[in-house]
Amino acid sequence: MKQILLLHGLGNNGAIWSRLQDHWRDDVRVHAPDLPWRSDGIDAWRYETDSASRVEEVISAVPGGPDLVVAHSFTVLPLLELLGRRALSGEPAGLSGIVLVTPFYRRDPDDFHWNMIAPLLANFPETMSEGIRLQSGDRPIDPDLRADMARRLCEWIGPYGWLRFFDAYLNSPRLRPDLITVPGLVIGAEGDATAPVGEARLLAADLAAGEALVLPEGGHFPMLEHPRWFTGSVQEFLDRTAAGYGPASPTYA
Repeated sequence: MKQILLLHGLGNNGAIWSRLQDHWRDDVRVHAPDLPWRSDGIDAWRYETDSASRVEEVISAVPGGPDLVVAHSFTVLPLLELLGRRALSGEPAGLSGIVLVTPFYRRDPDDFHWNMIAPLLANFPETMSEGIRLQSGDRPIDPDLRADMARRLCEWIGPYGWLRFFDAYLNSPRLRPDLITVPGLVIGAEGDATAPVGEARLLAADLAAGEALVLPEGGHFPMLEHPRWFTGSVQEFLDRTAAGYGPASPTYA
């Protein structure tokens, strides 16, 4: 029995993965915990300065340890920081592979500019609204109500929560993906208005054993938009990492 650990992003919770549950194979055990930066847990995390250690605690809580860790959005950054720390200290990664979904990542500090801050902040409620819309599925929420829900969610996250994300993003040039030798699948989407798809491609190139899988359509939440494709891609990657196979040819939804 292989184990997969699913790590949600900022302002979401473990339910963000619920649409996948009917598509997992019987030989896979899936864990989808709520993380400290979940939508209703920001108060206890907002002053956190070492989110990588919190990711390590979650990984350690999986009985027997996960074979594959799947991280979405913000949570890609503390996962990479944790694995980079282990590599620098000579510790094994302790995983067969990682899947990094619609990540934020820049290679050089000079890639961050003053005029990027306002658009990134202004887009945050839209990202929250997109997640709410997709999770509502066949029961669409009135757009005005959805906008109110997204604003309320942003208020819960607050300036401290958003700054924890932005701190991690600004720190991404200091990460060491080149030292992370476990296979890494980076999933991006051409229509992602939150995390530019070019950053997914860049991260895949910088990982020591990375490959990019880019959807020609869709946005920041491929696990909600393409659940069957998503679970199939993750399980196929898990099979390849367990067998020691090389990268697959790119496939799309």
